[in-house]
Amino acid sequence: MLGPGGAAWKAIGSTTTIPAISATANSQIRLSSGNGQSEDCLPFSKSSLGLDRSFIAPNLASIRQLPEVESAWTEFPSASTLDSLHRASDVFASFNKGGNEHLAVSAMTAECQHRLEQYDEALNTLDELNHMISTNNSLTIPNAPEDTLIAKAKVLWTQGEFFQSEELCDSLISKYDDTQESFPATPLHLASAMTGKALSQLAAMNSMDQAFSVRDYFRITIKFLERHPSSNSLPLATAQSNCGVAEAIYNNFLEETNEVSVPMDSALKTWFQALQKIKRDSSEEDSLGPQLWKASKLLQATIQADLAWGVLNYEHDRSDRLSKASEYAKLALEAVGPAGSTNDDEEGFRRVLSVVASCYQQAGSAVTAEGLFQSATNRKNLPPGPLPLLELQDAILGYSKLCSDWEKREGDAKKLEKEASDLNEKLPEAWRGKSGIHGSLWFWTPADFQ
Repeated sequence: MLGPGGAAWKAIGSTTTIPAISATANSQIRLSSGNGQSEDCLPFSKSSLGLDRSFIAPNLASIRQLPEVESAWTEFPSASTLDSLHRASDVFASFNKGGNEHLAVSAMTAECQHRLEQYDEALNTLDELNHMISTNNSLTIPNAPEDTLIAKAKVLWTQGEFFQSEELCDSLISKYDDTQESFPATPLHLASAMTGKALSQLAAMNSMDQAFSVRDYFRITIKFLERHPSSNSLPLATAQSNCGVAEAIYNNFLEETNEVSVPMDSALKTWFQALQKIKRDSSEEDSLGPQLWKASKLLQATIQADLAWGVLNYEHDRSDRLSKASEYAKLALEAVGPAGSTNDDEEGFRRVLSVVASCYQQAGSAVTAEGLFQSATNRKNLPPGPLPLLELQDAILGYSKLCSDWEKREGDAKKLEKEASDLNEKLPEAWRGKSGIHGSLWFWTPADFQ
């Protein structure tokens, strides 16, 4: 288990520094930086639809007077949460259909359905929510139509309906007049829609023609956010992080289709730039609040892990390749959370452990690497959606590679390959066959960074 001072480190060999984490075959390493939840916010998650701040939080005190909502709030997200919310929706609709309380409960229902991977149900709830918004002439919720549009685009993207998601995002982007700087909503809403369009194009890419232009909209999003900065650096840093992932996926696609070796320099440079943006204003939790602090730490862990992965697997000519990758992996592990915590459902957790395990593997410490891979492949408390599944699948394949290089472990390697193949079949069809690096993508909403 982790030592009292956090992740301890040791030197292996004369020049290589890698994480020293004791992990036995049955250990479950648990890390957390807290749940990032304030009393008036839903638990932070990358799978959030961004409806909390506009619809739910302003009416929370009122709707929690109803026992069904109070029960749903304390048990969110779960099947029992949905049962309670459906009863609450009937109550509020009976005396003020389409009113603020009814909208708040509907928004909370959509959020819960999405986090439980009930995508069709979430889309239906969002359609109902949008209908109520469009017919309520006295509605005073700012940007309500744009929030629901982005939420629906995100559900479609998560579900694997990439073209439909892109169409929705385009419907918002098309209202922007760049010559007059005329906005249909806030700059963050437009940047979020640009992100959705870029991610949809990337996830749908399957030809060389698409590959050549797939990074363009990521760069457009970055330029737009540079011209219209928000109150903190996280939207721009996330845009750069997504762009780095797009660069990596583009490079991997070229290698697979043309059988050539492509440098990872552009991806590494973009990730490093994103990291510098975060450090600029994310050093103190008090200055950000729990939700932004959680987003900041998750983003840092994601980028550090991606940097470690890129250096470890693509910078073969560097004499300090392993030590540099291990340094990034150490920082990623520290960003995930301190030692002694009890939550093991952190988003990005498995990818970080998998990268740390790979550092040990390449340093020749197979036993320690195995313990880490076993923790990384534990399915308990797996976050929702296809992206965590892709990260889990990647960890299983990494574990399989370790076993295949290990004498008399060929049988274990084949079992793990079969496990990864079976996991791939559980993904939405459009997400099947995609790599673990896709797990670092983030379809963010304006509420994530406000």
